[in-house]
Amino acid sequence: MQIYGLCFVIENEVKPIPLQHVVVKANIVDMITEVTINQTYKNIEKDTIEALYKFPIYEAAAVCGFEAEIDGQRKVKGIVKEAKEAAKEYTDSIQQGHGAYLLESESEDIFQCSVGNIASGQTVVLKITYVTELKHDSETEKIRFVLPTHIAPRYVDYYLDLKVTCRMTSIIQNIESPSHKISTEMNIDENPKISKITLAEQITYLEKDFILVVKSKDLDQPRAFIEYNPETETNCVMLTLVPKFALNTTMAELVFVVDRSGSMSVEPMKKAAQALELLLRSLPEDCYFNVVSFGSRHDSLFPKSQLYSETSLSQAIELAQSMTSNYGGTEIFGVLKWVFENSRDDMPASVFLITDGQVYNVEQVVELIREKEEKKKDDLRLFSLGIGDSVSHNLVESVARAGKGYAQFVTNNERMDKKVIGMLKNSLKPPIKDYKITWTDVDFSESTEKEVTSMVEDKPIISLYSDKTEPPPSPPSNIFTDIKVQQAPYSIPPIYPGVRFVVYCILEKDIEPRQVITLDATSQDGPMKLDISLDPVTLQGLKIHRLAARKLIQDLDDGNSFLHKHPKNSGKHIPASLVKDHIVNLGKTFNLASKHTSFIAIDERNNEIVSESQTISQIRLVPVPFQLNSMRSATQKSRRRRSFVFKAMSEASVEADEACEFSAPMKRMSLRTSSRSLAKKSMKISISEADKRTIVVEHREPHTENLYEFLSLQSFDEIKGADDIEELEEILTTCIAIAYLEVVLFEKFKDEFEMCYEKAKNALKKMVGDENKEKIIIHKANEWIKNWVGEKKEKFMVDKARE
Repeated sequence: MQIYGLCFVIENEVKPIPLQHVVVKANIVDMITEVTINQTYKNIEKDTIEALYKFPIYEAAAVCGFEAEIDGQRKVKGIVKEAKEAAKEYTDSIQQGHGAYLLESESEDIFQCSVGNIASGQTVVLKITYVTELKHDSETEKIRFVLPTHIAPRYVDYYLDLKVTCRMTSIIQNIESPSHKISTEMNIDENPKISKITLAEQITYLEKDFILVVKSKDLDQPRAFIEYNPETETNCVMLTLVPKFALNTTMAELVFVVDRSGSMSVEPMKKAAQALELLLRSLPEDCYFNVVSFGSRHDSLFPKSQLYSETSLSQAIELAQSMTSNYGGTEIFGVLKWVFENSRDDMPASVFLITDGQVYNVEQVVELIREKEEKKKDDLRLFSLGIGDSVSHNLVESVARAGKGYAQFVTNNERMDKKVIGMLKNSLKPPIKDYKITWTDVDFSESTEKEVTSMVEDKPIISLYSDKTEPPPSPPSNIFTDIKVQQAPYSIPPIYPGVRFVVYCILEKDIEPRQVITLDATSQDGPMKLDISLDPVTLQGLKIHRLAARKLIQDLDDGNSFLHKHPKNSGKHIPASLVKDHIVNLGKTFNLASKHTSFIAIDERNNEIVSESQTISQIRLVPVPFQLNSMRSATQKSRRRRSFVFKAMSEASVEADEACEFSAPMKRMSLRTSSRSLAKKSMKISISEADKRTIVVEHREPHTENLYEFLSLQSFDEIKGADDIEELEEILTTCIAIAYLEVVLFEKFKDEFEMCYEKAKNALKKMVGDENKEKIIIHKANEWIKNWVGEKKEKFMVDKARE
């Protein structure tokens, strides 16, 4: 088990140094946050020790500050140097009896600090500062701030002081935490755009990640911010939006890769199985799919992906409902390699990785995905869903980025329906290509970039906000490095509806951005374009610059930077030394820890002089799933669907407080009429008032239980061979179900039910065979449902008043 915090080795045993106090201050500004963590330690050993400090942060974060305070009297501040130089300086200082601190990147999401010569009884406060983007939570349409569990581990009792300040550019509408009880102070200084959050109860450690979700008005709207840094005299533009556009879907193969290793334990495994079942029940009828379980071994439901049918769905649901975390360790490389080698060649493939992400060989896994994605181009995408309270964000984010998909996260106590269905919808849409962002009025590209192809000129332009380019190779020359407009990432990431899109651009001195930034792209349905006005207020500082520099470093590490991908460097070997030089330059310019840069701080004790040092680079030392019976006859299933139409209606609540309690008990209804009699009356496309009175139900607002039970009642039954009454029952129950979706469930769960709804509409169309008649039936069903809901709400209010 990995030990985080400050520890030392004695007699070949790693021992933690007691953590006395933790203070966390986070400042959130729209979708960016700056976090400062102060951790106080005391050496209770009899001797002077040399310790090692480790702490995890998420891979998108840029560590930009490091300080140490000794006995509340002396402070040393670290700054950035190249690795070997810093390591030598650290070693020399320790040998001379000074205190020394060397902060380095152990991996993409773990930093370590070598702390030399802590005297017996001495107290040391380590202060880490980082900036990071905030994740867009597609389930709640809010920004998501996460603080890792390990910044306050459970070793000894201490106090955790957590303060979060939100400063938004628009009114803050809602703040909540799905992980902890919080106290929120809104309208600070009578400003509705500022709020402060603290823990509502005093705790001494974090047993799970602290999560905060914030909703601010219009935060998903397209925005372009500019920040000026007086130290470098450069401008940096941040372009961000949450797209909302529609494209036609395509036939595809979908492979669900589910982690069943021991680390998934009980709750994460249950959550993963629920996610899988929801995905399976929402698949379109013309797709191919497979389910692959993995741990230390892997096996697939089918040797090859099968066409979505009643038989294949039943087998998959049975597997999902019986899943346990009994597959041993976590070996992702082997299972993904098998999936890629056995995917279909005649259609695009989308892979869904559902995992807690606890693996050791992230780089090897990412390289495998990158290699396969480049080989299949637009025919392979990978999406990842991180499950549980202690997910490895590095793996989950890295594999999605390499697979040109995106990542989402869900804890054991959170809803996931909307984000899971959104991911499925996006996997079925064709990729958008030929991205290009115009940052300036002058072309500094130094090459002839490929324009939008003319073959789509006759198609209408699609807005990127409503409901790798491959330039020709240039002649051989020296490696091109003189880039004046540094876009980060260099290759624009895929754009998906409902997923936050962020791109940065650092402009050299004296280069001004356009007042309107333009994003162009193409899709199979036509050209796409969006103009975003630059915010008139110029920000001052380094936050946006540092996030851009972090993306540039990530590009360089991944081999996707302008050095590797610029047309002038096509076909050229890019030396590792040149990549390293660029990373070191970025680290030193923007004071960032990275693979090749680290923070060094020296506490000169002989004359109590404290020196500021520089940075270096090197590494030292849902509800319970419903059962299906595949042997039921068509008639049995038809009756089951009929009963569900009315049963689902009864399982919703008009009480707002109960509507939020997803585990609230569901009341059953009594049905005093036969569905056959209703079917007979439906022959005249009318439902009488008497029929409505015969159905005794209690209306309740939709819960997530409705979603799972509704989806569990899908059927592939065909009506061929059924008698007229059975056929009429099919039509009636289907149209009432569609109306119930539209009138009742769409208000809260439209995104979750949309794919199920489309399948029901298609089934009704096949059964009726007459478009005009179909419209009349649906219209009548909608009227019936609306009247029924109105009656039940009125009855509820009367009963409440009597109480």
